[in-house]
Amino acid sequence: MQDTLFRFDLEHFTGTVRILLLSTVLILFHGCGAETYEKRLNETSKYFAYVDTRNQALSGFWSSPTIKMRVPLEFQQMEAPKNPVASASDESESPAPEPAPTIDPRQPDYADLVLPGLEGAWRAEVPVDQEQDRVEHPAYLYVLSNQSLLKEKREKEALDFFKGVNNQIAHTFDQFLNSENFKLERFPKGKGYSNPKSFLVGTFVPEMPINGVPYQFQIYLSESGNQQVVILLVIPQNIARASKLKEQMDYSLETVEIIPSASQAPSESAKF
Repeated sequence: MQDTLFRFDLEHFTGTVRILLLSTVLILFHGCGAETYEKRLNETSKYFAYVDTRNQALSGFWSSPTIKMRVPLEFQQMEAPKNPVASASDESESPAPEPAPTIDPRQPDYADLVLPGLEGAWRAEVPVDQEQDRVEHPAYLYVLSNQSLLKEKREKEALDFFKGVNNQIAHTFDQFLNSENFKLERFPKGKGYSNPKSFLVGTFVPEMPINGVPYQFQIYLSESGNQQVVILLVIPQNIARASKLKEQMDYSLETVEIIPSASQAPSESAKF
């Protein structure tokens, strides 16, 4: 009788242990689920904070037949020249007059520099530290592409477009620009929430000041197939830390997308 009672108690004890172990596993599982949920919630909060910061740094999307992107909020777009409208003439048999050359007001007026394939230009006033004073000076952003060369079937010139842009800058300032020193960089540089875009990046510093102020050219090349897009950021060297233009430019480069031409199959922009 005692043996029977002992066996009964042992079985009851074993069942109780099993229930306790199962309860412990369920509690631990619930804890892991809560931890995973908390991590996801935290990551979602970081994402929306990133989107909010980027939206505050950039304007809306700008696009051309070649590229679309968001530019830093500080920049104001410069107007492209308007094509002259031909006026009707009573003397239809008389030869049409030679068209007057169109001056593009977006081209640099601070140097004898003509930028090829200019598709967009912007200007901003930025604070610059000068000795004991802080003065505002202009900064410029240019978007260039070889689209017109491709359209005209000038393939060799189109493939040498990036080299031609660098040569034009070097010739203007009578100074060597070594594109072999350019490096491949991705934006965003660290962990981001968008697909990273690759650019060949270089810096050119003219020895001669522009309007008495030292400047530098940040040159970015993005490619997609035979298409080349060059983005130039021309800024004073001693730009004040209070300006967030450089940070905004990093955000801007994340948004660059090359629009495939009609003769080219869609491919990922900024691909090397």
